[in-house]
Amino acid sequence: MENQFVLTAVLHKVGTVRYSPSGVPILDVVLQHSSRQQENGIWHQVKFELPAKIIGQNAQAWQQKAGETVTVRGFLTQKSMRQFSPMLHIQHITEYKG
Repeated sequence: MENQFVLTAVLHKVGTVRYSPSGVPILDVVLQHSSRQQENGIWHQVKFELPAKIIGQNAQAWQQKAGETVTVRGFLTQKSMRQFSPMLHIQHITEYKG
């Protein structure tokens, strides 16, 4: 089954890097998106925030980048074993060049 997600958004909130028990860096962020999307011939204003995490070497590189517009690719999963709301696991992140 497919589970690939691509989004251009602002790094609205950026946490502090923490480390897994095995020493892997993890950075929790909140992405803020705003755009106009067409559906069935009608334009809609779309706005939302999406929690996400960056795991691995990119976590440290993006820790000081709050406010940057980025394009992210990754997959959606549930936030935790007991919280079923979606969270994006970012596998690739780049600065958006417009």
